[in-house]
Amino acid sequence: MSSAIQANSWSSEALFAKALLFSEQMNISIADEWKYGLWSSLSLELLARSALANISPALLAEPNNWRNIMHALGKAPTAKKFTPNSIGTKEVLARLSELLPDFTQEIAGFCSKHIERRNAELHSGETVFSGLGTSEWLSKYYKACKILLASLGRELDDFVSDPSTAQQLIESLDDAAATAVEQDIKAHAKVWKNKDTLSRNASLLQAQAWATRHAGHRVECPSCNSPALLQGSASGPVATTIGDDEVIQKQTMLPTSFECIACGLKISGLSKLSACGLGDAFTAKTVYTAAEFFDLHTGEELEEARNEKLDYEPDFNDY
Repeated sequence: MSSAIQANSWSSEALFAKALLFSEQMNISIADEWKYGLWSSLSLELLARSALANISPALLAEPNNWRNIMHALGKAPTAKKFTPNSIGTKEVLARLSELLPDFTQEIAGFCSKHIERRNAELHSGETVFSGLGTSEWLSKYYKACKILLASLGRELDDFVSDPSTAQQLIESLDDAAATAVEQDIKAHAKVWKNKDTLSRNASLLQAQAWATRHAGHRVECPSCNSPALLQGSASGPVATTIGDDEVIQKQTMLPTSFECIACGLKISGLSKLSACGLGDAFTAKTVYTAAEFFDLHTGEELEEARNEKLDYEPDFNDY
């Protein structure tokens, strides 16, 4: 992937190169951080403009001044102090929905909403992306990107660092089995409500202890509201922070399975987890001492450490 920006700033190639720059910043961010969502919205707008410019750069020109069209065509300005103006993003999306058959009104609507989030993040006191779970937008983001990339003759691996995960998220949008998970949740909730108070309290205490002792990302069960655990698979790069006495590594995790021992609910698969609000990416954090990370231990110290019984689990609930 090349990040070089071209001379003609309204050309499809130049716009794609800049979209790729933003996508690269998104890909090196942790998925539950606000920067991840912000970079995604910036990359999406530039990718949409690149797709429209690929049909014709003139389609980007604000029509109130013919010189904008000349600029879009790469011609030098014929007036002093001329500043070219392009159409707004909503108009870009409206034109794409007419010109690209696969760019439906639904996809255009998502793009418009996601870019509005960007505007709120940048131009107001709102912290929109801080509280926005990835299950609300990431699958649709990748679907929109795939459609726009196809219009450019490109594929997901030209734009994202983990195209297989992106494709999995796209497929989760059309997974019919995911809709059945709501019935499963309701069935477990009914059984839970029918238990007597003593049984529910005992199960709740057991779930609290279990979720604390075991590795995983702690969440609330959608059936019984007890503490439960998500497991996930690593996605994207590892972010490393080196301090004076410790080294912290973080990595994005995409949920793969859920279990609640209080009511017995189990859910497997990202599409099903997303359908019931459990599909948000989370962060796995590991803290090392400087000696551990840089392998500064002696052989004797390492052997002693191996013989020690660990009494903790990795932390998957980083905030």
